[in-house]
Formats: sequence, C-alpha cells, structure tokens
Amino acid sequence: MHPKILIVSEVPLGAPNGFGVTLKNLFRGWPREKIRYFYNSADYRKLPKEDLDFRYAPVPNFSCRRQAIPMWLGLTPEWRGKYSKIWLRRNLYGFMPDIVFSSAHSMATICFADWISQQIGRPHVLHVMDEPFTHSTTAEVKILLGKTSKFLTISKTMRKVYRERYGHESQVFHNGAEKEFFTPPPRSNKQSDPPIRIRFIGNLLYLQHFHSIEDIAGAVRQFNKINDRHAVLEIFGGESPEGCSNEIIYQEDVVYHGPIQLADRLKTLADADLLIIPFTFSPSYFEEYRLSIPTKLPENLATGIPVLLYGPRGMAATDLCLENDLATVLTKRSIPNLLEVIQELAEDPEPFREKAEKAQEFARKEFSVFQTSKRFQALMQEIVE
Repeated sequence: MHPKILIVSEVPLGAPNGFGVTLKNLFRGWPREKIRYFYNSADYRKLPKEDLDFRYAPVPNFSCRRQAIPMWLGLTPEWRGKYSKIWLRRNLYGFMPDIVFSSAHSMATICFADWISQQIGRPHVLHVMDEPFTHSTTAEVKILLGKTSKFLTISKTMRKVYRERYGHESQVFHNGAEKEFFTPPPRSNKQSDPPIRIRFIGNLLYLQHFHSIEDIAGAVRQFNKINDRHAVLEIFGGESPEGCSNEIIYQEDVVYHGPIQLADRLKTLADADLLIIPFTFSPSYFEEYRLSIPTKLPENLATGIPVLLYGPRGMAATDLCLENDLATVLTKRSIPNLLEVIQELAEDPEPFREKAEKAQEFARKEFSVFQTSKRFQALMQEIVE
C-alpha cells in the first residue's frame, strides 16, 4: 500500500540532471495518482513532465512590495518568508498527502516544506542531496531538523558531517544506476589503431569543475606531443556559461560535442576507454559540493569501464572510491600526474580494466536502483503505519 506523497523540491522528478534522475529512481513504480509535486525552479516550467500532477511553486518569490498582493490573494505561495494558506488549499484541493517529502538543496525549499507539514499535520521527510545549510546558523538547522520525521542524506560523508555538526542522525539514500548501465552495448569502434577515448559525460560547469577538466585537457595535449598513439578528451553535455568550452577545445585533442539525449548516454559511455569524474579544487566551492555523490558516479562505475576521479580528499565521492578502491583517484591537482595515468593506460590497460570489473560488482551490490528504491519505499510505508 503506497501512501500519498507531496514532493517539494527545486527540480521536477525526471529532469535531466542528478536531482531529477535520483527522484525518478526513488519513486520508480509509485502509483502516479498518489504523487503531487511542488517545484520552485522556473527553468523547468517548459520541461515535458511525466504523467504526474506538477505545480509550479516559486519559493522564494520576488520580494518587491507589489508581490505581497498576489501572495495574500493566494496567487503565489510566498512573499518575504510569509506563506499563503489560500494558495496551499487551492493547490492541495482533492489531494491530502500522508507524507510531505522534500528533496532539497536550499533552505527556502526546506522551510516551505516544513511549513506545509505543520499546516496539514503530516510528517515531513527531508532528503538532502546538496549542502543547503551554508548560510544558516547551527541553531536554525538544529531546530529545522528536529521537526522532521525522518532525515535522509545522500552520502556517508554527509551523514557523518551532519551528525557531528548538528547532532542529528540520518539514513543514507544515495542515487543509483539503472540496470541498463550494468550491461552497456558493445564498443562500436572498428579502427585498427583507435585513439584513447577519455570521456566526460555531464554538464560542463565553470564554477564547479571546469578547471579540473582544463587540467585533463592539458594532460591529453601533452600526451599527444610525446606519443605516436593519439588520445582525445571528449565532453558530452550542456555548458554553463554558454561558450565556456571554447577555452579548452583544441584541434583533435579536446572536442566538445554538446548536449546528448539520455537515450544516447549508454552508447557514449560504452565507447570510452576512460571515464572521468572531475571535482573542484577551489576552497571556496569545496564545502558546497563535497558532501554529495553525483549521479554519474554510480552510473559510470556500473558500466565496468575504467574511471578516473580527479578531486580533493574530503569529497564524498573521493572518499567512497578510495575506501573501496573503485577508481583511479588523484587527490592533488597535477597535470603531470594526470599525464602519468594516461601513459599507464596506453601502455597497459589491463590493471585499469580489472579495477573496473571489481567496481562494477561493488556497484551492483551498493548502487542498484532497484535495491535503493525498494529500501526507500519500504521506509515511506513504515512512516504511515
């Protein structure tokens, strides 16, 4: 028996990013008539939605004085930290949830979900995927977490940090890989002497990991100067800001292919010799990103293709791979070290492939979407029993 769920999040379920994919996986097979969805990011208003009841809930909304009237009339849900009971009644009409579930990376979203929970007298389950508490006091966070019925985190590192920081225990529900990733299609490259294909499949984000990818591009260029066999760094995904890829594109060494459809991702992964997962080395962004595990990590590990993780210690993904020997991990920013990895891969790929096979078995046990969603849905049902 599935309880009725009101999901409150920044991103719609099924959106083509880590949040959307993770939510889709957690709620796989959940009866659609038992889900209503409030999302607050305007970027997704035109995104084709699944057969779910989605409601756009701009929180926080514009704070200018003239926006107070739409809030008081129930046309918008929020204004300067005040919420509209009229808007909530209108948007919950005909649907009384058993659980308010928030999947969030901002305090605004969490506070809105908490308010809804208090208004309708239903338990609030909070799942944190990215660090939302950077600009909040410890006391504020402790009060908010104390009001949740269940607190879920995305990684063991996040659970440990939050336990120490806020004195609040959580359960880990990480993002997983669909079964298709465990059986990627066969490689299609039929060249007699193909290039070493190093691939990054994900959005190219200037503030998050651009300089790490720039390092890898530099290592590829150096490799090609001193070796007869060619290597190529290929980037598949969107870019932000638009045009930033132009800073690293270089002849046939570094190629930016742009966005690809989700249906093409498996084939793109399967044709790679090395998959890269870069993280920022910038101290100013370290805290913001270090506690999360990107969806691409379990998906890449599931393929059985060698993975290079390039990022500092203390990141949840870095720690996970080091602890379980799941990938080639470089925790110091160094183009010479990157060059050495590419050289070793070119000369003897077998150790990389053996590690990838072991990582795939680990992913099968720990990063299966089926197992994660089964455990998650059992918890949701347990809450209302």
